[in-house]
Amino acid sequence: MERQWHTDKRKFKKCWEHDYLFTEVDSNAICLVCKQKVAVLKEYNIRRHYETMHSHQFAKYTGEDRKVKAANLLIKLETQQQTLLQPSTAQENATLASYRISNIIVRSGHAFAAGDFVKECLTVAAEAVCPTQKRAFSQISLSRNTVTRRVEDMAEDVRGQIAQRAGRFSAFSIACDESTDISDSAQLLVFLRGVNEDFEVCQELAGLETLKGTTRGIDIFKAVEQVMDKNGLKWENLSGITTDGAPAMVGKRAGLTALVSDKVRECGGSIFKYHCILHQEQLCAKNIGLKNVMQDVVGIVNNIRSKALSHRQFKAVVDEMDAQYGDVLYHQEVRWLSRGKVLRRFFELREEIRVFQATKENNIQVPSDKHWIADLAFLVDITELLNILNLQLQGRDQIITQLYDHVRAFKQKLQLLNRHLLTGNLAHFPSLREVGLMEEDTPKYCNILSDLVVEFDHRFEDFHGNEAAFELFAQPFAVNVDAVSEELQMELLELQSDSDLCCRFRELPLQDFYKSVPAHRYGKIRKHAQVMFSLFGSTYVCEQAFSLMNLNKSKLRNALSDSHLHDILTLSVSQLEPDINRLVKTKDRLHVSH
Repeated sequence: MERQWHTDKRKFKKCWEHDYLFTEVDSNAICLVCKQKVAVLKEYNIRRHYETMHSHQFAKYTGEDRKVKAANLLIKLETQQQTLLQPSTAQENATLASYRISNIIVRSGHAFAAGDFVKECLTVAAEAVCPTQKRAFSQISLSRNTVTRRVEDMAEDVRGQIAQRAGRFSAFSIACDESTDISDSAQLLVFLRGVNEDFEVCQELAGLETLKGTTRGIDIFKAVEQVMDKNGLKWENLSGITTDGAPAMVGKRAGLTALVSDKVRECGGSIFKYHCILHQEQLCAKNIGLKNVMQDVVGIVNNIRSKALSHRQFKAVVDEMDAQYGDVLYHQEVRWLSRGKVLRRFFELREEIRVFQATKENNIQVPSDKHWIADLAFLVDITELLNILNLQLQGRDQIITQLYDHVRAFKQKLQLLNRHLLTGNLAHFPSLREVGLMEEDTPKYCNILSDLVVEFDHRFEDFHGNEAAFELFAQPFAVNVDAVSEELQMELLELQSDSDLCCRFRELPLQDFYKSVPAHRYGKIRKHAQVMFSLFGSTYVCEQAFSLMNLNKSKLRNALSDSHLHDILTLSVSQLEPDINRLVKTKDRLHVSH
């Protein structure tokens, strides 16, 4: 077997630089004159190379002159090496910049072709600010095809990171929602929220699946199966599923939640099933009553804004009357907060609107009936409270118990308002207080509040049925042991008697507290907490992603492929950053733009 010099512990000696005009580069002996490498690091080989090839030329240099000559040759070699390395470094930097700019382009909702515009801007900036660096900027490739490839690479990297984290989940849940894009393709979004043994929570887009044919429960279930397989997720670890209220999602026999529940049961697990808490709240809000008031308001607003001339004239009247607001707002049914904002603006401008509408016979007149005005004021106050609740229920990373706490608090507020109305107390009805409450309207308003409480009880039955599980998670030291599952009772008694953990519970955030709970003593309670942390309370993340989908796949970009739409959404909604440095290093060949 051939012996390698490093196995013999041979080392390059510094004196060989001026004796034989050699240097060491990456553990190899390199001639300073001809740049050849000696195969074996032995003085005999180095001396023979020098005497055979270069002694006749450099034997005249002795003493200090020889050392200076060797030093100059060494500097020349290092300079040549740097020159050779510079193009590679410049190309790597250009590729790195190309990836980063492509990431910004896609997360900003711009088309892939926007790279050409950015490249032009960079060129102009380089010419004006740093002309000497113009060539470096010109090497940054941002053509449409290049940006497309960069986005594909980065999205694939992020999906790889998600799958890697998913493999460590001890519990996870999914949130599913389906919507139609601009090209009438049915798109199913599946978000994943998982927790590992260290109580680290990961919430990411698990998949975007296009439903090619029908959108029945079984079709959606098959798409969810594909997402589970792609991410290496195990059905037995699935803890919960949250959907909107569409029949294909919540059907008792053939809906997605039923099919998922059956699959998990087959694998030996069980899941929590929830209807999005935001959708439930909105359905409750639609049943307030006083529909005639809302219809009148919408009709008058549309009458003002439907014609450009009428709209301009109204804004002029409002400006002349020095009103608080300069215009009325359109009501849009699809927007969660639209109703409350429209009612509030209409109420504040009711006098200006009345004056303007009275100027033309064909205009819809503002009712002058005092009961109608009181109904409007009452509706403004209640919808504003509902809007506050709606905002509280929004957000990416909220724990399901926190969401349900907001709902319970709102129900208590409704009961308080009811009691106040019965005594004529308008402390929490600022608009109604402004116009005055007529005694004959009190029973009507109290009935509306009572009906709203009943509606909330009905809509949130699935959450109400799990209150004991929620309380065990959020208040483990206060929950009644008899109210929790029998398999947890013994551990819970031990936990409630642990004074050290009781102190930690008071001092630490909930996530940090459960992380500190010893697994060997309280394994079942830790598992219960991991399940609770993993649950989605709403499909808010899906609604956000669909907004991004509509922004990116618009009338101007309706030919965007499903795979590229998936790539865009993956990068846009992810909390993970693509490993761009790794992507640059793994490229077989670096491309530089012309």
